[in-house]
Amino acid sequence: MNWKYSPFMIIVFLFVILDQITKFYIIRNFELYRSVEIIRGYFSITHIRNTGVAFGMFSDLNNSFTQIFFIVVSLIAIVVIFIVYIESHNIVPFTRIAFSLILSGAFGNLIDRIFRGEVVDFLDFHWHEYHWPAFNMADSCITIGVGLLMITMVGKRKAVA
Repeated sequence: MNWKYSPFMIIVFLFVILDQITKFYIIRNFELYRSVEIIRGYFSITHIRNTGVAFGMFSDLNNSFTQIFFIVVSLIAIVVIFIVYIESHNIVPFTRIAFSLILSGAFGNLIDRIFRGEVVDFLDFHWHEYHWPAFNMADSCITIGVGLLMITMVGKRKAVA
């Protein structure tokens, strides 16, 4: 692989490792559904398992087919992102970072699906009793990466207009 891809691979590697370390910590130190309030009324660490996709969508479809489907979709997404990154010779660094973050998140959650059959979530933001669905570092990487891509697309559209 060309050295120009090194920053991309380093970012992916570091965020996947960070994601897996945080999940490992939660698994080892928190029983399932245990919650520790960090900021009263706003943020807790809560050990939750998610068999669905982002924010628990489709978790009620928990069966072997859906798990295989989510693994296959993740693998396809990883391959597509990697190919787009490699084939895009003139993308700006901001976009490269976005792809790196999205790929990191996809890998992190794919590891969970393959080895645990579900994704470990633990970041629990809420406003008193109103909860945002729990998520993890991989989900954060994907969300931030998609946000960065949207910013670059809007910036390109304004530059063309």
